[in-house]
Amino acid sequence: MSDVSIFGGRVDYGLLAQQAPPASADTTDANQTTQPSAGENSGSSEPDVSELGNRNGKPERDSGTREQSGDLEVRRQELKKAVEAGTMTEAAALKAWDELRAQSGKRGSDENAVGEEGNKDWIGEHLALFLTVVYGGIFTLVIGILVICFVYVARREKARTVALETATTELGLRFEPAGDESLMVDLGPLPLFNQGRRKKLTNLIVADTPDLQVHVFDYLFITGYGRSQKTHRTTVASLRSDMLVLPSLQVRPRKAFADGIKAMFGAGGVAMDPYPEFAKTHVVQSDQPEQACEFLDAEMVAVCEGNPGCSLECQAGVLLHFRAGKRVDANAESIRDFIGEGFQLFQNVSECLQRNV
Repeated sequence: MSDVSIFGGRVDYGLLAQQAPPASADTTDANQTTQPSAGENSGSSEPDVSELGNRNGKPERDSGTREQSGDLEVRRQELKKAVEAGTMTEAAALKAWDELRAQSGKRGSDENAVGEEGNKDWIGEHLALFLTVVYGGIFTLVIGILVICFVYVARREKARTVALETATTELGLRFEPAGDESLMVDLGPLPLFNQGRRKKLTNLIVADTPDLQVHVFDYLFITGYGRSQKTHRTTVASLRSDMLVLPSLQVRPRKAFADGIKAMFGAGGVAMDPYPEFAKTHVVQSDQPEQACEFLDAEMVAVCEGNPGCSLECQAGVLLHFRAGKRVDANAESIRDFIGEGFQLFQNVSECLQRNV
C-alpha cells in the first residue's frame, strides 16, 4: 500500500492533518502495539490526511498577504472536514486544494503586476513634479554653495579692511577703504588696468612726500567666463612724480607656455639680446622699443633680476610695482616693507634716468 491511502485505510503521510508524525515514532508504535489483522487493514479507519498544503513534503509558500493565507486556511479546514465526513474523496480534495493554491498564486502575481504598473503610471503622471523636485534640489544646492562662498569672501575682505586700517593707523598713514576713482582713471593706460572686467580699487593707503606721491592699494579684476572665470587680486604700489620721465614699458616674469605661444606669432615682446639670461626669465613689452632698451641698462636689469616675481610698469610720471596675483599681508610690518620696496625701485629708476641723460 502507498504512503497516502484514499479513505480506505490508515494514511501514514496524509494531506489534511495538522502535522504528520515522524517516521521514527511510527516505527516505535509499530513495535509496541499489536499488529492489526487483515480484516482490520481492509476495513474503514479514520483517514489521517494531514498536510493538504504540502503534497510533496515541502513547506507551503506564503502567498504574500494575510488575507490570502487566511482564505487558504479556511478552505483547507473545509476540505479536511469533507474528507473526514466521507462527502469527498481524498483525491478530489487534493485536486481542489491544488486548484485553490494555483488560483491564489496567480492572484498574488496579478496584484504585484498591478502594483508595479501603478508605480509606473504614478511616475508618468507626476514626471513634471519629479523633475521639478530633482532639478529644483540641484539648483537650490548650487545657489546655497554660491551664497556660502559669497558670505565667506565678504567676511574675509571685511576682516582684511579692518586689519589694514589698524596697520595704517599704526604707521601714521592715511587710509581710504573705498579707494579713489580719480587714481583709477590716472592709472588706466597702464597694462595692468587694461585687462579683465569688474575692476575695483580698494583699501587705499596714502604715503605722500613733498616730491613723490605714493599709493598702496588692493586691485581686483575678473577674467574668463563660466568654469574658466578667475578673480585676480593684487596689492600695487603706485609712485607718481614729475621727475619720472619714462617710456611706456612693462617688465614681468615670463610665463613659459603663454609667452612661448605669443613668441611663435611674433608677439614675444622687445628682444633683449644683450641680456640672454634676463630674457629667459622676463618679458619686456613696450610700444617704444628703442627707449625701453636704453632704459633697461645693465643696472636696471640687475634690479629686476634681484626682485623675483615682481612686475614693473611705467609711463611718463608713473611707476608701478607689484607681484601679480599676490597681496601684502594686512599688518604694519608687511606694509612698511612693501612701501620700502617701492621707494627703493623709485631710487633705482631715478639713478637710471640720470645715467641716460
